[in-house]
Amino acid sequence: MKPTIVMFLLTGTLLFSASQDFVENQLIARFDDKIDVETLQSDLTPMGLKPDRLLVRQMNIWRVVVDQSVYDSTPAALKILQDYPHTIYAQLDHILAERITPDDPEFDDQWDFHNLGQTGGNEDADIDAPEAWEYTTGGGTALGDDIVVAVVDGGVNVNHPDLIDNIWVNENEIPGNGIDDDENGYIDDINGWDAYGDDGTIPSHSHGTHVAGTIGARGNNGLNVAGVSWDVKIMAIAGSSSSTSVISIAYGYALDQKTLWLESGGDLGANVVATNSSFGIDYADCSSGDYPLWDDLYDQMGAVGILSAAATINANIDVDLYGDVPTGCSSDFIIAVTNTNKYDQKNAGAGYGATTIDLGAPGTGILSTDVSGTSYKTGTSMATPHVAGAVGLLHAAAPAGWAQYYRDDPAVAALEMKELILDSTDPLPTLTDITVSDGRLNLLNAVDAITLNEILMGDVNQDEYVNVTDIVLLVNFILNAIEPSPSQFQAADLDGNGELSVLDIQLIIVIIVGPN
Repeated sequence: MKPTIVMFLLTGTLLFSASQDFVENQLIARFDDKIDVETLQSDLTPMGLKPDRLLVRQMNIWRVVVDQSVYDSTPAALKILQDYPHTIYAQLDHILAERITPDDPEFDDQWDFHNLGQTGGNEDADIDAPEAWEYTTGGGTALGDDIVVAVVDGGVNVNHPDLIDNIWVNENEIPGNGIDDDENGYIDDINGWDAYGDDGTIPSHSHGTHVAGTIGARGNNGLNVAGVSWDVKIMAIAGSSSSTSVISIAYGYALDQKTLWLESGGDLGANVVATNSSFGIDYADCSSGDYPLWDDLYDQMGAVGILSAAATINANIDVDLYGDVPTGCSSDFIIAVTNTNKYDQKNAGAGYGATTIDLGAPGTGILSTDVSGTSYKTGTSMATPHVAGAVGLLHAAAPAGWAQYYRDDPAVAALEMKELILDSTDPLPTLTDITVSDGRLNLLNAVDAITLNEILMGDVNQDEYVNVTDIVLLVNFILNAIEPSPSQFQAADLDGNGELSVLDIQLIIVIIVGPN
């Protein structure tokens, strides 16, 4: 099964969307040996590009300065320089740094992110987090949207020093005034919702705080540990036990917030991309007709683009045969997770299922935030937030075309992201034939998969040529006469600003007729 998501992606866009780790208004290009400096200058200057310094004589590699009055962004200028006939290749002038891990003092003990055998486990029995962080450490989408992961648990210490900067805040609500300021149906919901008390006061809870830290403890801040995504927004929702009615309130809050976000164009609510659910009903048969609410809830959340990472039973049973709620439920929007250890083996006390349990993730002896400081915990509950955090990180890594695709068709995009995660796992013998993917989460592979495939810029109609027909199609997109597919949008957005405009038409003309 190959991920269909890759057709929407563009090589190199990760650096443009995730972080500005290059010198602004400066490019590096290698030109063919036949071009002399006078021709180079006369060709490039009208394009708003200036050959500034010959860097490597034998290879004709130049530093090129970008005219800020011509281009909205350095990546936009790069696309034009790459299409110049005498360019062999061109790239951003990337900023280099020594390869470092985050400065969080307890990161060395987080074997699940980077396993060197430091705790007695097998080297590389981890999710390859530092390698993925070379691409992005999280943040917003390429379109500037916040990325929110909802921790549906017993509560979260929202004031924990390593979490407080990443806790989601409802900016449209005034704290403590007893009024539903944003008219979303919830009074004083500043950081989330307490489904137990049906109010906005979030209880502090050890389990939920541990889960939240794995998802999104602030990275590289000199405190405690790092999360999968260093800069994700964590929505705290208390309500993971006591009754199905309570969990319904909890999930309903996440659903309401995401629906409001979509309907308001991002002005209200929250861009919830995933929920983390580290709870359930052991040995329950979701298909029996006794639990219809569960699939219904996950399908409704999935319809607005929310994937639900769910921890399976902490018992060495086949969920296919013995059942579990929610990981034995049939909603396509569930990512069911089992527990692996530092030796890359399935934990002997974790559930499995060839058709129900999607993948494994580290969950044995996991160090994360706790109500006070940090602690080690074990269980499928500790495995699941690695996957929920991965969903958040992938949204940060995805290029602008995919981010727009997710806005326009969140349900389909969410399912494709799930497929990508499962297709990019590291295969493990102890998970083969007992999980859907046969493997354990690999963050680097997933990030690579969402950023690798190339689209010819300017080739709007996808026929491998850039010509007048591409301009005609782009005009129809701008006039809203035709809706572009994600790949068409990406090919047409030559200035890389996430919008289609007359400037994109001008840039296509430059590609067609050349700089003169």
